[in-house]
Amino acid sequence: MIYFFSDKAYEGVVHLPLFEIAFDPISINLEKFDAIIFTSKNSVKALEKSNALWKEKEAYAIGKGTASYIKHCGGNLVFTCQESYGDSFATTLISLLDAKKVFFPRAKEVVSPIFEILHGANIAIQQHVVYETHCKHYPRSSAPSQGAKLIFTSPSTVHCFLENFPWDESYTAIAIGKKTAAVLPSSAKMIISSIQSIEHCITLAKAL
Repeated sequence: MIYFFSDKAYEGVVHLPLFEIAFDPISINLEKFDAIIFTSKNSVKALEKSNALWKEKEAYAIGKGTASYIKHCGGNLVFTCQESYGDSFATTLISLLDAKKVFFPRAKEVVSPIFEILHGANIAIQQHVVYETHCKHYPRSSAPSQGAKLIFTSPSTVHCFLENFPWDESYTAIAIGKKTAAVLPSSAKMIISSIQSIEHCITLAKAL
């Protein structure tokens, strides 16, 4: 069986959401910013809830999924990074954001030093926590069956899984990227997706 742990259900896989998102109110005036960098759909959702002015600003997205959601909401998408890795995203942005005032809405916990890289490159950037994730809790009886394929789409998903269930050596993990793979148990059988998309991870799992 294939298990998927994020908030959205997909056909053909067992949906077991492991976390919920808490959005923080945003009181920052966006008038002074030229650009906003987005590293997840949740950052977009947070601004959509709090401040419609974000749609007038240049939007820079870390991957196709986030970019697609920005366009869905009517945002002014000007750049999409083809690699969904924060370090690469930040490095690529340095030349694109030169002389711009930049806003970075982010999660409470992050795995890539995006702010540090851009701030160190003298980009005028301001960051603000706009959401955080909280693990849901399940009885041990809800653990995936032996031999299951488990799709992990973020380090926080791995964290919440291990907070709920012991790791079974018969599991095969499909990780959406290197950052996610890095926090899986060192003994875990795993495949790292070459394309950072949920759909591709599901295709990989179904092919096993």
